[in-house]
Amino acid sequence: MKIAIIGFGNIGKYLTEWVVNAPSFELRYVVARKEINTEDFDFKNQPVQFRKEVTPELINDVDIIIECATKEVVSQLLKFDEIDRTGLKLIIISTGGLYQNKAVLKTLKKCEVILPIGAIAGLDAIKAVNDEITSISIQTTKHPKSLEGAPFFDSSEIDLSSIKTSQTIWEGNVSEAVRLFPKNINVAASIYFASECENLRIKIVADPNATSNMHEITCEGDFGKIYTRTENKPSPSNPKTSFLAVKSVVSILRNMNSNIKIN
Repeated sequence: MKIAIIGFGNIGKYLTEWVVNAPSFELRYVVARKEINTEDFDFKNQPVQFRKEVTPELINDVDIIIECATKEVVSQLLKFDEIDRTGLKLIIISTGGLYQNKAVLKTLKKCEVILPIGAIAGLDAIKAVNDEITSISIQTTKHPKSLEGAPFFDSSEIDLSSIKTSQTIWEGNVSEAVRLFPKNINVAASIYFASECENLRIKIVADPNATSNMHEITCEGDFGKIYTRTENKPSPSNPKTSFLAVKSVVSILRNMNSNIKIN
């Protein structure tokens, strides 16, 4: 199967290395705005083409597109008519971009849009009972450094460097979360798609003593109660990214060639 990877940051580089070493896949394209020094990376002599933009030709030439860039890139992708093609699998990491394009998603009839579990556990169970949910919430706890650069702080009086103890810095809904914390809270959009609950509530906690990115989900309904807590080690080269988020994409690719499916 031919793959295009969009984004060549921490996640993109890891997935590129995995794909070029996987015999069942062929890395056909890497799309990145910045120049890629091919001498710094072993592409295993695969015929990889490097692009700065996604084009209709690229979309039509691959079986799988993996987005690991930004929610803005997701919006750009969904504007291509060529995306809605039978057999095309679109793996989206920036699920906040999907949330902001819910209307467009409803028009797609042929392609398969796949959401990795990302940095959380329990999405399968939440999806299974989404017609029975009465309340659902997520609390995300991160080290202040992991939250730096979020648009929320452009107009907030909170000084992340001055936080000395665990502190709730924000609470709100999904639309606000993906706008104010686009690189920190994709998990909220993923939970929304699994639960289909408009009343999903999100709390973000900054804790200077945190050594992991922690996500606690509480989901209740006639089925009972689901509570999950996932503690992710931040990726060494990017504290905003959890390693589980990367591995969840690898799991999707492995699952495509497995005769035992765990969904």
